[in-house]
Amino acid sequence: MNQIAEFRARVQKHTEDIWVDEPKDIFLIKNGYIPSGAGRANQYFSPLVMLSGEVRALGIQIFPRLLEFARSGKFSLEQLKYMIDSMLRLDCGVIAFFGLREYGDMLVEFRKLSAEIETMEEMSGALEDMFTLTNRYQLWLFQIFPWYLSVHFPKTNRDELQKLCEAIDSI
Repeated sequence: MNQIAEFRARVQKHTEDIWVDEPKDIFLIKNGYIPSGAGRANQYFSPLVMLSGEVRALGIQIFPRLLEFARSGKFSLEQLKYMIDSMLRLDCGVIAFFGLREYGDMLVEFRKLSAEIETMEEMSGALEDMFTLTNRYQLWLFQIFPWYLSVHFPKTNRDELQKLCEAIDSI
């Protein structure tokens, strides 16, 4: 079995393992532990916000588009490899740091191994595997996010906003 096939098998197994059972990294984050120490002022909320945004973008924008490009027939394998390298570069540097070490390591490995993929079919399969894994992590992050904090950010209405503007103008 080649490296790509071995990697895909590990990604598929990991996806299956976390389908219902919470990933260890998610458990650690929701309990306030991030191995890298990320999070200013002894808190883990800001890394959780960053992770949620980055993983959501990977799951609903980056991987679906890359998969669409791979299946479209409009891009060469070399162009797709360039896109993968470019589009994942930033995320590869921060995902593990902010607490998703296992997923972050897989993302880094995918970016590296994608350069060695020899067929568009193999690339599409690997992208599909990463797309599914990424969305599984995104769903776990959604589940642990402290949405109840939103009560501290109430919406305003037009009349209240007008009063606020008048008060500021009177200063």
